[in-house]
Amino acid sequence: MNEKDFSSRVTAQLDRGATELKAGTAYRLQLAREAAMARYSDPRRAAELGLAGAGGGTLGGARQLLTDIRLWVGVLVIAASVLYYQQWKSTQLVREITDTDAAILTSDLPIEAYVDTGFQNWLKRSEP
Repeated sequence: MNEKDFSSRVTAQLDRGATELKAGTAYRLQLAREAAMARYSDPRRAAELGLAGAGGGTLGGARQLLTDIRLWVGVLVIAASVLYYQQWKSTQLVREITDTDAAILTSDLPIEAYVDTGFQNWLKRSEP
């Protein structure tokens, strides 16, 4: 069954049900429809109706606030993680430099070797 057949069957069923209504019921339904259309034409209500089921009702404001708080907490956690990682990397770099300096200073090389420019070149070539 395609969409057109389905819609024509539903329309026929609704029309048949509408003809069997009492006059008072049909009038009340007409008034309710007019009231709904008047509310729908109100721009403030139209936005809420467009978001029906997506948090646009009266509880949507509180839910929106909760969502915003969670969003900002997530952003803060990510920013703190990035800052912590950068601090950890800089600490690792300082530790590596300290270990290299300690290894050089505790070696059996004479003091003159550290001042020699050839030694500096050798250090630059031997580092990974």
